Amino acid sequence: MIGQIIKKQALVLIRNPVQLLLLVGLPIILILILGVALSSFMNGESPTIQVKLGIVEQEQEDVQLERFSEDKKGELPPAVLNQLDNMLPIQRLKEDVFGSDEATKYITLEEISPSDKEKVLDDNTYTALIEVPDNFTYEILEYSLLAEEKQPSLQLFTNTEHQLGVSIVDGILTQYQEQLTLQTFLQEEAINPENLEENLQNVTGDVMTLDQQVPISSKDYYTVGMAVMNVLFIASAIGSIAFLEKSIFVFDRIILANVSRWVYFIGILLSGMLFAFLHLLIIFGFSWVVFDVTWPDLLGFTFVTMSYAVAVGGIAVLLTALSYRLHSEVITNFFSNILVSLMALLGGSFFPLGDSSAFIATLGNLTPNGAGMSAYISLLRGNELSDVTDHLAFLLLFGFISIVIAAWSFPKRGAAL
Repeated sequence: MIGQIIKKQALVLIRNPVQLLLLVGLPIILILILGVALSSFMNGESPTIQVKLGIVEQEQEDVQLERFSEDKKGELPPAVLNQLDNMLPIQRLKEDVFGSDEATKYITLEEISPSDKEKVLDDNTYTALIEVPDNFTYEILEYSLLAEEKQPSLQLFTNTEHQLGVSIVDGILTQYQEQLTLQTFLQEEAINPENLEENLQNVTGDVMTLDQQVPISSKDYYTVGMAVMNVLFIASAIGSIAFLEKSIFVFDRIILANVSRWVYFIGILLSGMLFAFLHLLIIFGFSWVVFDVTWPDLLGFTFVTMSYAVAVGGIAVLLTALSYRLHSEVITNFFSNILVSLMALLGGSFFPLGDSSAFIATLGNLTPNGAGMSAYISLLRGNELSDVTDHLAFLLLFGFISIVIAAWSFPKRGAAL
């Protein structure tokens, strides 16, 4: 008789193509959309950044260098004056910093004449403009070599519409300033930079790998996220079917046929577990064929899927019992329309919220979909089944408690009639 009830539930689902399409087709569509749209973010890829940077020199460095050499002949030894060509800050900024192979991938540096400054400032295609004031290099050399108190500064004009590019330019200039400050300190303390670099290279340490795991792609993540979320609709679908059977007196006829209400109860429970298990296999099978989402531990995958199916079956029979007890489908509608979305959000189906907060991660793992997702993701990362036993225990306990509450709430024979 239990088998007939399961068969009846399956036939009702199959004969409702719209609901079947939503249960199976919706998660597949969401995996395709989210997996492709968020692949760069989830895979840790760098966003495409193109920074157009201009630099204006109000006075050429070679002119300032020649003037500095003439003015400081009596203050600096000839050996230092002969090395001034290697100490030009703007030349180094243009060639060694913004002209490096790494920087040129993202930054295009253009030298702008002073007369075109206002034109560039009005050009929205520029991310930023660096203005080098008159006598800048001269004052930098004085500050570095003669310990002058006045430290010259560049002026940076930024485009507020290019915040990411502006932050990159600002960060590069900040690091460059720190390098100049370090060099000034080394000169003041008569420290040879080559000796400092050699000492730093002699510093050794041990590198220990604490936990090396397989990286998770966006398609891996959203396959799991959409599967554990949408399988919850199996529970609400079975609950709705069961309530419809009560409304058209199918349940009453079963009771009048002298069939125990517990037979019907167990049939609903097993239907929820079986359909949830098959639903998960279909979704993960699709992702395996299309996205090559493979499971390193098939035994662990099977145990997690069975445990999650138990939890979904418990929810299905609980929704059925409560709707029978309340003589209303409102609890089932609330679960499918509101509660599933909240649980999916906390469980991380849409976004890994738990990565930003340990409290949210713990709260998410206290939902069946969150615990199931954590277990699946852990297996995809190459962990063993023993590493997810706490999630399996929670899913089985959740299913058991749901079944107990459902059994207590399920109407007795007289009440059902």
